[in-house]
Amino acid sequence: MNAARKPLYLDVAQANEVELEAVALRVKAHERADSFYPLRRISRVVVTGKVEWQTAALLACLEYGIPVAFRGRDGVLVGHCLSDRSSQTSLETLLHAAADSPEGDRLYHNWRVHEEMRWVKRMERACQLTLQGSVAHSVLPQVEPLVQARLPCRFGQFAGQLQAPIASHVVEVLAAYGFSDNIQLPLTRRVHLSREMEKLLLLEAYWLVVRGEVPHLFADRGLRYSVVHFYESHQGHFEERARIALNRLWRTLKHEEAD
Repeated sequence: MNAARKPLYLDVAQANEVELEAVALRVKAHERADSFYPLRRISRVVVTGKVEWQTAALLACLEYGIPVAFRGRDGVLVGHCLSDRSSQTSLETLLHAAADSPEGDRLYHNWRVHEEMRWVKRMERACQLTLQGSVAHSVLPQVEPLVQARLPCRFGQFAGQLQAPIASHVVEVLAAYGFSDNIQLPLTRRVHLSREMEKLLLLEAYWLVVRGEVPHLFADRGLRYSVVHFYESHQGHFEERARIALNRLWRTLKHEEAD
């Protein structure tokens, strides 16, 4: 189940420093073990007292649209850190508008195609080959043997076992973007964001394998555990690629709204 986004409260009496760890905030406490808070599960951050912040951690909050408020020990507000995303039209709102517009539908389709084209270019660099085609379905027959050569199982088994962890992760990522509970439903026959994101992350898994990130087969735990372990080991990469694609979609649809 997807966890709801919740505020994070940090007090200098307990927290000493905040750093970025992959796609989570790492909070260093006084004489206690560090705590980790995934960015996708934080709605806002309230800091009381002079807690040290790593610049990368603060920038990550801004990129995820997480407002950060700083208060003195007396509770008086010192200031806010707000990104444009904090007050932007939500991606879900833009997507609904796109589904109702022929031009929006065209822009969504172009975004989907361009994301695949970017993946093809990255795959060519990873395998040091020129692939025949510009989108996923045209190059997958060429990519599959390259992936299969590195896998400890059949290609179809690898892809099949990835479906569940990818689908679950996509729900979490989209929820972090403010999508409502119906995020897995298509808006139209052509506009189906969760499906597109699942496809893109599966392509990312193939890219990782070709690049040399070979899944380890845990013989005593089975294939399913091994594939899920592979995905979780690279979850930061998958989340980063998903965020990049979603930000590009937002900018594309926002530009149309502005017009």
